Amino acid sequence: MTDKDFFFVYNYKLSAFLKYKGISYITKAINPQNNKMFTMYVKSDELQSAINEYKAAKQEG
Repeated sequence: MTDKDFFFVYNYKLSAFLKYKGISYITKAINPQNNKMFTMYVKSDELQSAINEYKAAKQEG
């Protein structure tokens, strides 16, 4: 596996939405380059579908 197999989320609201959808992250950590917390997920169709749903809801208002 490489970095391309993972999706890094720095947005707390998106991470909470993914948790609500039943998608678990692999790890939660702090990026040493910028000191920001992130959650890391394995890329999958289920993950992409949930991200698309989140983006669509966000655009609606």
